[in-house]
Amino acid sequence: MLKKNLLLLLLIIPQLLTGQKASITLEKRDILTYPYNDPNPVPILTDRRDEIYPYHSFNGYSIHGKIQKWDVVKLENDYVQVWVMPSDGGKVWGAIEKSTGREFVYRNEVMKYRNISMRGPWTSGGIEMNFGFIGHNPSTCVPVDYKMVENADGSVSCIVGNYDLPSRTKWHVEVRLPKDKAYFETYAMWINPTLLNQTYYNWMTGAAVVTEDLEFQYPGSAEIGHGGEFGLWPVNEDGRDVSWYKNNKFGSSKSYHVVGEFNDFMGGYYHNSNFGYGHWALYDEMPGHKLWLWSLARDGGIWEDLLTDSDGQYMEHQAGRMHNQYGGTSAFKTPISQTPFNPGLTDRWHEIWFPVKEIGGMTEVSPSGVLHVDAKDGRLQVGVNSLTFVTGKTVVRSEGKVVFTEEKSFKPMDVFKTVVSLNTNADYEVVVEGMDLQYNPLKRKVLKRPFVSTMPKDIITAASLYQEGNELKEARNYVKAEEILKKCIGKDPLYIDAYASLAEVLYRSMRYDSALYYANNALMLDTYHPAANFFAGITYLAKGNLTDAHESLGWAARSPEYRSVAYAQMAAIEFLQNNKPLTGHYANQALDYNRYNFNALQVLAVLYRKSDEKAKAEKIIQTILSVDQLSHFADFENYLLNPTADNLKRFTSTITNEMAYQTYLELAMTYYGLGLKDDAFAVLEKAPVHPMVTLWKAYLKNDNALLNEVALASPAFVFPYRTEDIAVVEWAVSKNNSWKFRYYLALNKIAIQRRAEGLQLLRDCGNEPDYAPFYLTRAALMVPKDEAGQLADLQTATKLAPNDWRASNELIKYYSDRKDYKTMLTLTTAASKKFKGNQAIEVQHILALINNGQYANSLKLLDAMTILPGEGASEGKVIFEQASLLMSMDLIAKKKYSDAIKMIEKSKQYPEHLGVGKPYVVDTRIQDYLNIYCLEKLNRKAETEPLKKSISEYTGRRRGPSYSNILTVNVLNSMGNKAAADEMIKKSEESDSPAQKWVAATAKNDQAAATELEKGFGSDVNFQIIKKVLEVTK
Repeated sequence: MLKKNLLLLLLIIPQLLTGQKASITLEKRDILTYPYNDPNPVPILTDRRDEIYPYHSFNGYSIHGKIQKWDVVKLENDYVQVWVMPSDGGKVWGAIEKSTGREFVYRNEVMKYRNISMRGPWTSGGIEMNFGFIGHNPSTCVPVDYKMVENADGSVSCIVGNYDLPSRTKWHVEVRLPKDKAYFETYAMWINPTLLNQTYYNWMTGAAVVTEDLEFQYPGSAEIGHGGEFGLWPVNEDGRDVSWYKNNKFGSSKSYHVVGEFNDFMGGYYHNSNFGYGHWALYDEMPGHKLWLWSLARDGGIWEDLLTDSDGQYMEHQAGRMHNQYGGTSAFKTPISQTPFNPGLTDRWHEIWFPVKEIGGMTEVSPSGVLHVDAKDGRLQVGVNSLTFVTGKTVVRSEGKVVFTEEKSFKPMDVFKTVVSLNTNADYEVVVEGMDLQYNPLKRKVLKRPFVSTMPKDIITAASLYQEGNELKEARNYVKAEEILKKCIGKDPLYIDAYASLAEVLYRSMRYDSALYYANNALMLDTYHPAANFFAGITYLAKGNLTDAHESLGWAARSPEYRSVAYAQMAAIEFLQNNKPLTGHYANQALDYNRYNFNALQVLAVLYRKSDEKAKAEKIIQTILSVDQLSHFADFENYLLNPTADNLKRFTSTITNEMAYQTYLELAMTYYGLGLKDDAFAVLEKAPVHPMVTLWKAYLKNDNALLNEVALASPAFVFPYRTEDIAVVEWAVSKNNSWKFRYYLALNKIAIQRRAEGLQLLRDCGNEPDYAPFYLTRAALMVPKDEAGQLADLQTATKLAPNDWRASNELIKYYSDRKDYKTMLTLTTAASKKFKGNQAIEVQHILALINNGQYANSLKLLDAMTILPGEGASEGKVIFEQASLLMSMDLIAKKKYSDAIKMIEKSKQYPEHLGVGKPYVVDTRIQDYLNIYCLEKLNRKAETEPLKKSISEYTGRRRGPSYSNILTVNVLNSMGNKAAADEMIKKSEESDSPAQKWVAATAKNDQAAATELEKGFGSDVNFQIIKKVLEVTK
């Protein structure tokens, strides 16, 4: 009978599979959109955001929404629907499991842009793809490249991708929906085609709605913070099981990077609705399992309204290539560090995003299905949710015996549940044969990897300096990296690896002679040192010394780390010398070690095309496209081989990103680097019009007429940054006396860490430019500040662009920084009328009113204002509290103590229209202290005792430096607790914090020390408030 059933099953399943299909369509959807606008033409370098230059920021956000049409790619099979938005960073917009109609990827039904990403605009929901540098990536809010594909196996794919411009790395993600699975897949590929280590950061950020019954299913024993801070998971140090959403009602927003167990999945389960969502990837590919929650107090809750209209609060389940989203430099203080994306490397990984229903949770996951096991009171509940067509045999073993077995033929989203009786406290194991699901609670894969360091932390050694310098390098802080690496060598002149790292840093800024100096110092210590040879080799290549370049790279190729990338460069060197046999030899050597070395594949494609070996060239093109479906190089090579209108359209049709001209320029650099100027020009002939494209065309053809076109074009959003651009802009400077070329060269020099040269070029432009952002740029970048020159530049900017709020805003800030509040108020009064509704100007006007003692007027304006905040911003509350407290202290000075108390109470409010909600823990020590003073003046001393106790207890709980600690010292003394006050003073003296040292100096009435420390506090609002409090309560 069993054989007959199996035979029948074998006949049925192929028929079921044959009937399966997946579809892909491009829809035009009307979506309520709160758009962003106002791109900033002032280079982001002025904000010290060198790490994301040449991108620009956006400054405009909308309180009111409007219907806007969006291109949405819909992928669908019989089990799930998935939507992708190529115009919004390529994100997965959402996904639904069809049998329940429930979302397993949160879909936000409105596009509500708020100031959260690196460039500003960001929307919540879906799955965001972050590559390059920590944070929401620069492409997250803008169109990216994409392609829709119907695959031979019946699956469908939407492939999205882009360049990360600062690192010049290229990424794409294929969102693939199989025809017969209840999940979708993402296949990511990230290419570093450069010759340098680049920042390594990738996190796939999925979203899910939150409810009180949501349990986070993250296997692990610990969690770490962004800086490597260690905590327990799932039950934290305070005994809270934080794997339940409802148990996170404390503190602020949460980032849990869960670690400690070798497992491939994470997800969440809604117990009331018996449904959940999950993510699966091989642990070695995606070891990062992060859970991010907005604060459950109103400081997080406010973002539900800021980011959505009706879809509810959400959380983020993030999968990453590292353990955590590391944002610092460890220098051995924690086991976590920055890591590099090695030159010439291509990384690929695969993920599955799936729903789960009716089984109570997730205990084990495989691409075939989900297993949930719950043992309680001698009853073992077992649930299986299939994700595909499969035959699974559920087997339960206990105390050495099989106590249950049942086989079932599953379709996607079929569920099997059973309850098995066990002896009390008996061991057990559950296996679902055929589905790669197995669970034994006694055999959890707990890792022995240390996540806490017990190594010495406070000593500075050559090794710690080297580690810190390298981490700074990988965090794109190249200037500081150079400084620290030189300190390392100063401490240990024989630290060979530091010499090699310095060679890399100096190569990056085109200081080639200095780079060779450090590389050769390393080689004097070890002539075979791989990194020193590699960076010597590429530096010789940049200087045009092909012989020494080849020789050095040959030694570097002996090392596995540099073998493939070095061979690819040796191939390029032979190509430049027209040695076709050796070109092919070295390119194939590179591919023998790394078949995804795209530099080598590109050299071969060009070699075969130039050698008229069309069949071989086409084969290489197909090889490239088989792994990089968005390879613009392959599409263009195909066009050069077969120059038809269809092939040209195939090439141009997938370049749909926000800065398409940059994609053409990057492709042109590939040909230019191989000495193929005509091919580079051919690429640029197809590019969108942009001054940098025209400038390169002028350079390649030595064409003065084209150069004049650039001189006449607007300089807005012209941000050269590549090392190759330097020679082009220098050529332009030598050929044309337009100030624009000196401006472009200045930006390019600053971008490659040659700041002094760039600043001199800005000075050399004098007052010739007729472009306001130039003056705003020069005013912001000049260090040390030339106050007269800075003021002149800002005034010139306002004259050239009287209707540009940025120019007015910067001039206002100039006077604010110098505490010339009278002039500030004059300017803000005019600007607030001229730029009505501009948030930045309105905030400046309110600050001007406050600084001129017009507290009532400032509060009146605040009552009528709406502030759209950035993530973590508290500006609205700070200003509101500042105005209220200063007004209360004005009333105290006038001995109007009852009125002062009312205003003090007002200062405690969190008006949400100002962009900040109330957190769980609020520091009201200033208010309490002022209230104590007023109550004592009103002879209501009995009411002061709870306030004194509150101040004392808050300080006891609070960690970290605070100016307000001086208030606690005073209160303790007033309570007669001199011992506690003295202990606080002692700890403050021993602290490294200037704020704490000031507390100690003030408490001891050491006015000289306090005054000296105050010089470092500048215009710190918190400090100014505390000073005023101490003055009015003497």
